[in-house]
Amino acid sequence: MSNWNTFYVQRMGLDGQGVQWPVKESVTEWGIFCKTIPFKLMGSVKKPACQTWLDEDGDEEFIPSTGLLRESYTIEIELGCKKLTASDSTKYDVSVNDVRDKVAAFIGWLQSAGMIKLYSTHTKIGRQYVRLESVPDDATWKNDNGEEWLIFKIVMKVNDPSTDIVYSGGSLVQRV
Repeated sequence: MSNWNTFYVQRMGLDGQGVQWPVKESVTEWGIFCKTIPFKLMGSVKKPACQTWLDEDGDEEFIPSTGLLRESYTIEIELGCKKLTASDSTKYDVSVNDVRDKVAAFIGWLQSAGMIKLYSTHTKIGRQYVRLESVPDDATWKNDNGEEWLIFKIVMKVNDPSTDIVYSGGSLVQRV
């Protein structure tokens, strides 16, 4: 399908040897392509602490010296995995027998990884402290110019809506 892209993910924290977890590219690792990752440029701000006095008009709000802070948010990501005949040997495509296994492995990785960094190669936007929230039950097969795709969605929670993550030198790092 046209306009499908790759994305990068990296488990947060360190492995058992004290080394940062490796960055994984979605197509190479699982054969998963991305249609949409709707990151918010700003999002909502948190409501400041507020005190309402019954004997006064209005209310009293506390705004931190750092300014208003942002709310976490969820994003619904549309993904796809291509199904091929056994005779097709395209580099990143998977066979008929592999589609469900690839999707299950990807979702299993998201579940076991916990908090991750996520970066879209299309939007060039990335976030950290992102986790799997849910997998909606609306997966479907679609045919596009003779290619069959398993289309599915995942919902991710973005707990750090402010830190901008970029892909640089094989790593997912904070934009400086």
